Amino acid sequence: MPSASDHHLLLSRLRDEIRRIERRPARRGGALPCGVAAVDALLPGGFPCGALAELRGGPASGKTAVALGAVAGLPRGALAAWVDGRRELYPPAAAALGVDLTRLLIVRPPGGEEGGRLALWAAEVLLGSGAFAAVALDIPLARGWRGLEPALRRLVTAAEQGGAAGLWLSPAGGSVSGTVRPPASLRLDLRTDGRRLVVARADGAGLAGCGAEGRGAEQRGAEARAPAAALRRAGGVHAA
Repeated sequence: MPSASDHHLLLSRLRDEIRRIERRPARRGGALPCGVAAVDALLPGGFPCGALAELRGGPASGKTAVALGAVAGLPRGALAAWVDGRRELYPPAAAALGVDLTRLLIVRPPGGEEGGRLALWAAEVLLGSGAFAAVALDIPLARGWRGLEPALRRLVTAAEQGGAAGLWLSPAGGSVSGTVRPPASLRLDLRTDGRRLVVARADGAGLAGCGAEGRGAEQRGAEARAPAAALRRAGGVHAA
C-alpha cells in the first residue's frame, strides 16, 4: 500500500511541473491526427480535442502504438502527458518511435486503490491545465472504488476546459471483465488479424484495417512496454 510520503511526493512533483508550464495557452477545438492509417481512415482529422477517446484492446493489440503515434505527431513545441498507472510505458522505446521525451511528462502513481484515485486526480489536473495537447491515461480501475464515478465525470469536464485530447487505454472486455469503461465520446476497439491492425468504432460507425502498418503497430505497441526489471523503480512524476 502506498505510504503518505509517497502521495505527498507525487503531489508535490506534479504541482511543480504544472506551475512550470501552466502559463501556456489552452488548446481548444480541432482534432489530433494519429498517423496510423487504420485509425485515420475512421477519424478524419484525428482524435477530438477537448474530449476523451477510449482505445480498447488486449496485449499487442496496437492501442499503445496508436496513442504513441498521436503523441509523436504533435506539432513542434506541443506538450503531452502520460499517466502510467500500469507502469508499462518504456520511455527509450517510445523515443525510438518518434516521441520527443523532452516534451512528455510521465506520471507514475503508486499501486492499489489509493494509487488509482491519485492517478485520476493527476489526470484531471493534466487534462484541465491547458498545458498539454494530448494526455494518455493508462490507469487500472476496478468497480466499487469509493468516489470513482464522480472522478471519471470530472475528467470529461477537465478535458473540455483544458482542450486536450484525452486517450484512455482500456483492456479488452470492458464491463464484461469487471473493469471500468471511461465516459468517452469516442470508442475504438483494436485488434490484430494476422498482419493487419483492425480498428472499429464501438458505436458501429465504421471498420478499418491496414496490412504492413498494422503489423508494425502491433510490434511497436509491444516494444513500448518495458521489461519488468527496467521499471522496478520508485513511482513519481518526471519529465522523461
